[in-house]
Amino acid sequence: MLKLSSYISLTGILFSSPLVVADVPADEYFRVETLAEGFVDAMEIAVLPTGDVFIAERTGALKWYSPKSGETKVVEEFEVSVKQGGKSRETGLLGVTADPNFMKNGWVYCFYSPVKPEVHRLSRFTFKQGKLSDERMMLEVPQSREEGVCHEGGSLAFDSKGNLFLSLGDNTNPFKSGGYAPLDERKGNESINSQRTAGNTNDLRGKVLRIRPTPDGKYAIPEGNLFPKGQKGTRPEIYAMGCRNPWRIGVDQRTDTLYWGDVGPDARKAGKRGPNGYCEINQAATAGYYGWPYFVADNKAYARFDFATEEVGEKFDPEKPVNESRLNTGLKELPAAREPFWFAPRSSYCAGPVYHYDDYPESDAKLPRELDGCLITYDWNNGHMQLSKVADDGSLEWKKDWLHSKKFVHPSDVEMGPDGAMYVLEYSSVWYDGTDGKLKKVTFGSEPQDSVTEEADPRLKGIDPKHPGYALLGEAICLSCHQTEVKSVGPRYLDVAMRYRDDENASQLLAEKIIKGGVGVWGEVPMPPNPQYNEEQVSQMVDAILSLAPEGHKE
Repeated sequence: MLKLSSYISLTGILFSSPLVVADVPADEYFRVETLAEGFVDAMEIAVLPTGDVFIAERTGALKWYSPKSGETKVVEEFEVSVKQGGKSRETGLLGVTADPNFMKNGWVYCFYSPVKPEVHRLSRFTFKQGKLSDERMMLEVPQSREEGVCHEGGSLAFDSKGNLFLSLGDNTNPFKSGGYAPLDERKGNESINSQRTAGNTNDLRGKVLRIRPTPDGKYAIPEGNLFPKGQKGTRPEIYAMGCRNPWRIGVDQRTDTLYWGDVGPDARKAGKRGPNGYCEINQAATAGYYGWPYFVADNKAYARFDFATEEVGEKFDPEKPVNESRLNTGLKELPAAREPFWFAPRSSYCAGPVYHYDDYPESDAKLPRELDGCLITYDWNNGHMQLSKVADDGSLEWKKDWLHSKKFVHPSDVEMGPDGAMYVLEYSSVWYDGTDGKLKKVTFGSEPQDSVTEEADPRLKGIDPKHPGYALLGEAICLSCHQTEVKSVGPRYLDVAMRYRDDENASQLLAEKIIKGGVGVWGEVPMPPNPQYNEEQVSQMVDAILSLAPEGHKE
């Protein structure tokens, strides 16, 4: 594990810049309006030139929000594979986008997981009279739905030339590798080996694809992808490979540069097998290989590892990566690994749009000029947003946190609207079958729009907002897995409080769990470490959790 001092030093390097950061207007000048709510596991949106919005729900419903009526209605119910115990963990209706010429042709693209066969499917539909029709199946990608397998990606975005990008995760079980690279070569454990997908030039999983939709409902291969059409052992659709879970993507409409957030592995500490977990925000102005499953962050290398004997071998070389797996059906020698745009300790970072102020000359609601040329990113775990100023040469000029006083609960998509306002989709407050997803709109004004005072977080109901641990829990990635009264992938905080209320060592035990992470007490999903907190902060967090017990926490 990184020591606290090392962590602070590292994040200081990652999140600061020697250049002057723009003086972005204070949060009070931004207004956040809830347009619609009650969505179930809301995944992705497509904002149309009229301000109407398509909303994809993981459980299969495609919905339509009308700004004129303020109403939301279902336009299609997809029959999709959804979670069944530990199987089909992240399948469903995963992505939606509208054709650049939607106002003329009505074409909508959806990426979903039919019940049968076990594939992900990209299809084009025609939206007419409030319904989808005329499905044209464009692409199917075989997938595993075995126990523990996840990372499906599913985000869709067009560039300015009419090329469609589609992200696909590595479709691998991450729970059997100790948080390090899943490289299990043992027979029967194929789903624990990302070399068969993300590291395989002949497989579409663990990639971001780039295709050119054609009028007949099929697609062509644009120039400039990673492998030319016809090259043996490769797929020409691949633009970026070496992705773990590129869950949300964005494309700069001025430069056509692709951005994506790659959700990182769960290793609690660096070891002989490799580094601790990091998330990445990646940038691809041209096609390339981005490292997984052999490298993470700034090409920190994993080691070859025999899962049968637990023997640790040599580390992989980012300049000359090779895929020697028996499951590899593609090229053995891979392109040199690229480093990310920026990276940070494990969370769930996502890439949104690059904002260009002059693209919205007539609007009074558009975001301010100070955000011009900024990539907007966000963290699904804690709801925080970041601004990354992209220099003319594509480098990172500066980066800063943004809108932290606004409450976003598991943001799952961020898109720009036709008026330069920002649309934010909130997934829901729990991992599966949550019913409180929301569609929000962020606008800017020259005068303060509303109070900066934070709303009470519904996920921390029952904890006194004045308790010092309340704010810390609200900032932590812990809320991605825990709530006070609703069970998610982790236990309810109330259940934790009840289990440990009479344990004299509870404070010390739970504080250590928060800092170091752990697995196995409440299930198989690992709890990531939180070395960024000091002992006093962790003590306050634990005390706030234990205060939920009916008679409070007794020391």
